[in-house]
Amino acid sequence: MNDNYPPGAANDPRAPYNERPGMETEITVKSRLIKETVIETSEGHYVRETEIEPDGTRSTVGFYETDEDLKETFLNAHRSAIQIIRDCEKICKALLKDGKRFFAGIYIPILIDDCEDWEEEETIVNSD
Repeated sequence: MNDNYPPGAANDPRAPYNERPGMETEITVKSRLIKETVIETSEGHYVRETEIEPDGTRSTVGFYETDEDLKETFLNAHRSAIQIIRDCEKICKALLKDGKRFFAGIYIPILIDDCEDWEEEETIVNSD
């Protein structure tokens, strides 16, 4: 047989022209993000705790404890991870509409695809 393949390559499964077409597989991706930040609270009270050590000495600790809903206070002052993704998607679509397919070395159409279809299961805000 007369072909244009390199010698011995016509039936090589590793050759690009012999690769099988890719298959699509549906998956679920779950990511957990953590951010430490500071929020400003206005409602709260000072707590003083006295502990008695095993040797009988007393130690007093004082700290400020907020009465505010920390999650609500955080979300009023900062974007959640899902909101950042949605805002990124809006910015990308605006850039694409303006004819920019690359920005800061990033291919915008792929970034738009990466931003789509994320769902937020929950937002938890704790104070230490």
